[in-house]
Amino acid sequence: MSGHPVPCTGHTTVNRRAKIPVSALVFLILFTLFLIAIATYTLKPGLEAATRPGVTPEEKRRLVAWYRLLLTVVLFILFAGLVLTMRIGRFFFPRPSSEGRTKTQYVDAWAESAKRVEVPADDEDDEP
Repeated sequence: MSGHPVPCTGHTTVNRRAKIPVSALVFLILFTLFLIAIATYTLKPGLEAATRPGVTPEEKRRLVAWYRLLLTVVLFILFAGLVLTMRIGRFFFPRPSSEGRTKTQYVDAWAESAKRVEVPADDEDDEP
């Protein structure tokens, strides 16, 4: 031990900025799994249906419209998820800073306890 006490500031040692990329990475991994599920269950059967012989141009237009809607929803989820994950709103709507900040006064605990201690009177002077 170095003999110097570590001041207790009430703050954790974890850097808050380090949490943002980790959460973004988790979101992107989950989003990738979501895209794989969409590709497996919707895009592949839709491509097979569009390339099947005897498909009319009207049916192809309906498939194209449906997949444009699907693409719009997926891109919206990606954009909204990244905005929420990266907390970009803090740049556009910052919290109001309080003008009247006061600095915390740290008092010496030993000096404060010395002010509060009650010392009994000496009885040695009263004895004959």
